[in-house]
Amino acid sequence: MKINYLLCTCALFLSPWASALDLVDAYERAKQSDPTWQANQLQYKADQLNLGIASGNLLPTISLSGNVTRKNQGENTSGASAGLNMPSSVTSKQIALTARQPLFRWDAWEGLKQVKTSINLSEINLRLQRQDHILNVADSYFNVLRQQALAVANLQEEKALSEQLKMMDAKLKEGLVAKSDVSEANAQYQNARANRMATQVQLVLAQEKLEQMIGPYTENLAVLRDDFEFQKPVPSSMQAWEDLAMGQNLGILQARMQQRYAEDKKRVEKAALYPQIEAVGTYGYAKQSPNSIMSQDGQFNQVGVEMNWNLYTGGRTQKSIKQAAVNVQKSEAELDAAVRKATTDVKQAYMQVDTDQTKIQARKAAMESSATVSKASQAQYREGLKTMVDVLLAQRNAFSAKQDYLNTKYDYLVHVLKLKAAVGKLSETDLEEMNIWLSQPTVDMRINKP
Repeated sequence: MKINYLLCTCALFLSPWASALDLVDAYERAKQSDPTWQANQLQYKADQLNLGIASGNLLPTISLSGNVTRKNQGENTSGASAGLNMPSSVTSKQIALTARQPLFRWDAWEGLKQVKTSINLSEINLRLQRQDHILNVADSYFNVLRQQALAVANLQEEKALSEQLKMMDAKLKEGLVAKSDVSEANAQYQNARANRMATQVQLVLAQEKLEQMIGPYTENLAVLRDDFEFQKPVPSSMQAWEDLAMGQNLGILQARMQQRYAEDKKRVEKAALYPQIEAVGTYGYAKQSPNSIMSQDGQFNQVGVEMNWNLYTGGRTQKSIKQAAVNVQKSEAELDAAVRKATTDVKQAYMQVDTDQTKIQARKAAMESSATVSKASQAQYREGLKTMVDVLLAQRNAFSAKQDYLNTKYDYLVHVLKLKAAVGKLSETDLEEMNIWLSQPTVDMRINKP
């Protein structure tokens, strides 16, 4: 399917449009539109219902039963000799209401504890999913801005090289430049053209990924302000961030709760070794026809205590206990792995953010210097002091430095979010804080898709 890119067909232009879609607005849409997030929330609600199911094992149960039976029997000679008239066919009808109240259900009590642990685990899972959701939406949003900025830069480079190539073609006809210089300029132009098209494809893919979470949108996105400045997150030391991670990292909290769940599971399996004792009460009505001297028609009731104890289950209970014990050991290893991963993630994210300030400053200085060199090279070329190859190389360096600077800015924003996610502190508040650095775009970056 052919895609018409606005950036391909014309220069960027000023245009009035509705208010831009900022980061906070995008996330609000994601909460309502993202099917993955909706599924996570529904799973959490379903997990909450397990508590009521588990509690029901300790509450009374009431059942209603009834039956109709017909018994056919041969002639009863002994009854006849005794003077009793015994019918050959008897129909019995009975209806009964039975209530059971658990008195001792150790398996149910331990099962209830396990369900409560599973609910706590579900809450942590939802927090982790919410944090991942925030990070994914922000990353997708900034990736669209990144690709938009790179598309603009690549388009500018292509236009500059195109104009330069036309100028050199004209000079070639007049014999003022060498054919090799024109070939070099054409090679640079074709390379810039290919880069522009590749960036536009990446822009489309980035928009598709964002739409996957927030739904289709027609607005322009709010863009990063020109006066954007690096702001180092608080606290300012790596050790402080590591300490926060040990207490708040959601991966660690999840692993700890999974360990507790495994321990609860082991206790549930051990509870199968104990008997189950229930109080049982029954009230009912019975009728037999035809009536005889042996009929017991009328109401009846009974109250008692019932015990069930599985003394031997073919070794299944013992094997289940051993399996649960192995799972406990597994959860302990997973907890250790989660702690190590959290430590590594925090260190990596912190070092990335810590070096971003230097990188941003260096990339900006390189961009400004290379732009100056490019302008100077063009002036020197006109004076015959530089070759066209020198001019093209200076231009290429200038545009490359600009791309590096753009990438570094957006890398910093994502690194800050990843650092806060590594310690379990990422929230919607962080999106609101970053939203301050976004503003209404001055050019229309929309891409029209038929």
